[in-house]
Amino acid sequence: MNLKNFCKKGSFIGIFTLFFLIVFSSNSSSIMLGLSTEKLTKNSDVVVEGEVEDTISEWSKDGKTIITSANIVVSDVIKGVMPYYKITVEYDGGLIGDLGMRVSDEVQLNKGERVIIFLKEGKSKKDGTVFKIVGKSQGKYVIDNNGVARKQGFSLVQGKEFIDNDIPVEELVEKIRRVE
Repeated sequence: MNLKNFCKKGSFIGIFTLFFLIVFSSNSSSIMLGLSTEKLTKNSDVVVEGEVEDTISEWSKDGKTIITSANIVVSDVIKGVMPYYKITVEYDGGLIGDLGMRVSDEVQLNKGERVIIFLKEGKSKKDGTVFKIVGKSQGKYVIDNNGVARKQGFSLVQGKEFIDNDIPVEELVEKIRRVE
């Protein structure tokens, strides 16, 4: 039996097998190029420092994607104008019950984290307007107890030399504020 006849019979197994072969036999993968602090800043509407107050994962309005909304309590606006002290940041992925969705190189925000994040206003997949992180995981720094900003959760194919990582918060903030 050839592939055409196998799929022509409407067999669920045949359709699944064909889908599996097409999707998983390709050599495509998620590739990120390094984004400098200057590029992240220029592509952002606002850059803030704050603490992740809580997160909630829900289905998107169309029911096809799990999205997570994180509430951030803003302690400093480093770039731009932010009239709010609390904002919502939305990203793809999350956990609803026992069902989870993870998106390669997508940012994850965790309750209690102190962060510096590069943001652009955008349309929510749930409803209304929210902030999205610029540069996926590259647009998030976690601030440790020693005042050092660190990036994590992504891999680069090139551009590692442009990335500011393990940098004192004061130095990072100064670099961001110098960008015009």
